[in-house]
Amino acid sequence: MIKKLPLVLAMICVLSSVGTAFAADYLGNPRSMKFHYTDCRTIKHPENFVPIDSRDEALAEGYVPCGVCKP
Repeated sequence: MIKKLPLVLAMICVLSSVGTAFAADYLGNPRSMKFHYTDCRTIKHPENFVPIDSRDEALAEGYVPCGVCKP
């Protein structure tokens, strides 16, 4: 049991950091070049969007704000 404890702790650290690595404030649609809040009601398939960390980053990359959620 003691030999497994470091492995379990390592797995917990890895899995907890994976969730935060993909956390983003906005989602950008590469086709329409619009960005949205992550909870925008117009996002039907979030897997088709790219994560964007900030509004300034979205604007710098050429995205325009969504007209519904108005990020």
